[in-house]
Amino acid sequence: MNTHGFSLLETMVALSVFSIAAMGLVSLNTQSVRISGELDTRLLARTVAENVAVDTVTAETLGLSPVTEGEQVQRGRAYSWTRTLEATPQPGLYSIRIDVRASGEAPVLARLSLLTTDRAAP
Repeated sequence: MNTHGFSLLETMVALSVFSIAAMGLVSLNTQSVRISGELDTRLLARTVAENVAVDTVTAETLGLSPVTEGEQVQRGRAYSWTRTLEATPQPGLYSIRIDVRASGEAPVLARLSLLTTDRAAP
């Protein structure tokens, strides 16, 4: 029994436990950075959806077609949006849905729905 320090086996076990823990922390940090980037992209997409909603509500005469598409750039990133107008069961009330995607990509990053009166009807 060695009373003046650690044996080689004890040192190897301690280093292997430490390296396994360190690998887990590195992996966690990598995932955190990736998720942070995705959240930033979704936040900017939500901002685009809100901008389109404000433009829709504040327009003098809307005359919206059933489907309108456009593009907007936020912080150097291009987003495409689609605004869909649908009649509701309530006469004179219309549902507007705004979907935002990164330009050239399929998944919807942000979706915003609102109601408007018949002044926006096509």
